Amino acid sequence: MAKRQYKIFVNQLTENGAFKYPWVKQELGEGEFTSSFHTCYFNEKTFVKIKGSGPKRGNYRCEENGEEYRISKY
Repeated sequence: MAKRQYKIFVNQLTENGAFKYPWVKQELGEGEFTSSFHTCYFNEKTFVKIKGSGPKRGNYRCEENGEEYRISKY
């Protein structure tokens, strides 16, 4: 399966859908996505796409810790 690299913002979300650490800018870096964008690999973590959006309005869930994240390309 071919993977694509993009520059991304990664934000962990709280219970009310706000950013976990609002005083800290989002994490920036290069993420690697599968061709369908179903899975993202970033900083040794694996993120799986949430169909629709999660309870916290995130679009990806971390496989390692189960937390929701909002990931966007820039």
